[in-house]
Amino acid sequence: MVAGIFRSFFRRADKEAACFPLFRIPDLSLSELLYRTKRGFLARKLAQYIGISSRDADRLFYDSLRTKTFKDGSGDEAEYVLYLSELLLEWGNSGNDIVLKINALNENTTIVNAMLKAYDIHKDELFGGLAHSNSRKTLETDIDDEKWEIYRDVIYAATQGKFLLIKEADIEPFREGQILCKAEIHTRSDIPKCRDLVKKAFEVMGISKSVAMSWLLAVSEAVTNVIKHAETGEVALIKDELGGELRLIVKDKGPGFALKELPKAVLLSGYSTKKSLGQGFTLMMKIAKKILLCTSLQGSTLILIFQLDEGEKEAFNADESWKKHKYD
Repeated sequence: MVAGIFRSFFRRADKEAACFPLFRIPDLSLSELLYRTKRGFLARKLAQYIGISSRDADRLFYDSLRTKTFKDGSGDEAEYVLYLSELLLEWGNSGNDIVLKINALNENTTIVNAMLKAYDIHKDELFGGLAHSNSRKTLETDIDDEKWEIYRDVIYAATQGKFLLIKEADIEPFREGQILCKAEIHTRSDIPKCRDLVKKAFEVMGISKSVAMSWLLAVSEAVTNVIKHAETGEVALIKDELGGELRLIVKDKGPGFALKELPKAVLLSGYSTKKSLGQGFTLMMKIAKKILLCTSLQGSTLILIFQLDEGEKEAFNADESWKKHKYD
């Protein structure tokens, strides 16, 4: 595990080796090296999620290897991030409910969300998959078909057909059609980029401004969820072959959504076991014709379906016009 973290880190850091020319790994016991490596990895992830520059985030990894503890640090931003990483590892080693501990911190939402995300995504590698009261044992891969179908049917009925849980095998038909635009999602700066990309596609199609503004709000929410809950993702806007609907497909590589929490997250405005979930599903349901969700421990795929009414699609048969706009 340590070797894996070192390899992934130094493949990236080699490109900026000149920034840290004098660094040498100190002579440490294997257990201490493991601890400092985990702490540095966590600190770099926290820094990334908080919005610290990649160069400064990389430096945290080196600082972690150099220093035994940051509990008595100077309190600057870098050392505070390393201190938070120490806390996470301490809680894990003590068998604490890490999610509960994070939410109990007197911290701003940005830091809390960053810690929740870092734990959720990397708990298996860094915490040995420790159980906690909010564990993800009820994801699609860990629940029998009968119970999964109950969740699916209850949510579908309660939302009057607006929200449907689907399996991986059900996704492919929704990818069929004309890809109007697509993009990868890695950082917070990709949120406005994706929004602008989809906005241009709407403009080319002749979607009315009022409708486009509403749909773009749902687009932003869907893309933002990738940044909040996953490392990376991708988004694609697809027009179905019959021309009756648009599909926004957002796929991520996060840890998935807990099925036992989905009914409340979908039905109760503002409900969340995490402060970062917010208005997500309820807001998107108000805007989209239908929402489809496939979620597992390997990631989630969210599909928003928008209906193209005749009054809102101005002759998209303008193939010549569309050729002028390429968003791949």
